[in-house]
Amino acid sequence: MFDLLIKNASIIDGTGAEPFIGDVAVKNGKIKKIGKIDDYAERMIDAEGLTLTPGWIDSHSHSDRTFFSFPDQREKIEQGITFSITGQCGGSAAPLIREDGTVETVGQYFERLSSVPQGSGAALLVGHNSVRKAVMRTEKRAPTLEELDKMKALVEDAMKKGAIGLSLGLYYVPGCYAEIDEVIELGRVVAKYNGIIASHIRNENDGLIEATKEFIDIIKATGCRAVFSHHKAMDKNNWGKVKTTLEMIDKANSEGADIYVDVYPYIASSTSMTSRFLPSQFHPSMTTSVIELLKDEDICNRAKAWGRAKWGNDLSWVIITVCGGHPEYSGKTVNEIAEMKGQTDRFDTVFDIMREGNGLSNICTFMMCEDDVEYVMKHPRAMLCTDAAVRTSNTYCHPRMIGSFPRILGRYVRERRVTSLPEMIRKMTSLPAKVYGLSSKGIIAEGYDADICIFDADRIIDTADFINFDLPNKGIEYVVIDGKIVCEKGKYNGVRAAEVLRIEK
Repeated sequence: MFDLLIKNASIIDGTGAEPFIGDVAVKNGKIKKIGKIDDYAERMIDAEGLTLTPGWIDSHSHSDRTFFSFPDQREKIEQGITFSITGQCGGSAAPLIREDGTVETVGQYFERLSSVPQGSGAALLVGHNSVRKAVMRTEKRAPTLEELDKMKALVEDAMKKGAIGLSLGLYYVPGCYAEIDEVIELGRVVAKYNGIIASHIRNENDGLIEATKEFIDIIKATGCRAVFSHHKAMDKNNWGKVKTTLEMIDKANSEGADIYVDVYPYIASSTSMTSRFLPSQFHPSMTTSVIELLKDEDICNRAKAWGRAKWGNDLSWVIITVCGGHPEYSGKTVNEIAEMKGQTDRFDTVFDIMREGNGLSNICTFMMCEDDVEYVMKHPRAMLCTDAAVRTSNTYCHPRMIGSFPRILGRYVRERRVTSLPEMIRKMTSLPAKVYGLSSKGIIAEGYDADICIFDADRIIDTADFINFDLPNKGIEYVVIDGKIVCEKGKYNGVRAAEVLRIEK
């Protein structure tokens, strides 16, 4: 007897092949049989009129920071995600500086996680920024040879203990202080273990071309397989440059590199307010906290002048998601908050918000265009992602946290016909499984993990937006992880059937 039998589904197997009608039988967490199946099962689902695919893989996620506090990962499951690649943008949950000044390594982090089952599965990249902080905090300088050796040792320990690679966040503190030689040295450690490098590059707007070249140089020097994270061009004067950057990546691949990209289905990004409006060129050479920077009137005035010259005085495209101690700001634009405060200079408002939030304010910014999103999405080496964690409170959030994958299939496949349904499913399943070395995931085939999504291809769509950010998706019928049903009729049922994988080397 099987544990689960799914009957009469339109099966898209994840390889890019056309759908076929059939049944799928599951036993002990694995797909045991595909075809016309008349055997008995403990649980049966009639999927006539529905589409069955491998569970969807979020190729770029930040949920590693909530594995302990919010292990259900409801937002992932209710959009069909059964596995995520976490620890992205240089910031992984480990290595982590403890309150007593000691460092929790990735191995120790995995040990703590071993007793915490998860709602949706995941793997971990070790973050360059986290490694750098563990060794030299946020100092704006090159590491000494001794410090570089300590960083390399932390990366090596992470790879040995189960991390799948290294993530870079060269846009963020302290990764933005690193020279290319430092990154290459760490990447060569990853290469010893056939690991991968995923990079939030140093600049996604005016310096996009130069930052792409730096990324390619890093990958060529290390020999690692690589992912260009959430590929985009920000600010209107840079729209269209993704054609050039993808050409650069294609050329590098033709010369022996192995580079992929991922993309999320929105024209708004989400990041910290300080990284957008107080970037690294305004940081002094000495170690200075963000709070101290915000007290320095000269630095703030220079940053304000830079912002005014770049964006003018209309910041209606900037929405505050979180500002510590000021929930009344959440979901409002900078312009709206300026009017609340009676301020005419929007950059005075920006810096007030950053100070009031003690440097911990986050924003959504509408800085990309649909043509670029679709152009990247069509690329044969493009994977799909949320670039999100899971919700830790009822405060405002970017809707990508809730609706990315249904939006991809509803808006970009069914409505806009960016590519075929089987091809988009490949980008969400077998492609990320191949890129990240998940050998038992991403395909509906006998012997593979029974991670499955069943949905109505005619109805699937997101409903969350930038005003009503927490609305449910439509069209997700069932989600199965490790052979267990975890979502029925679009609702998570509380079952935690997954774990954070430690990839053995």
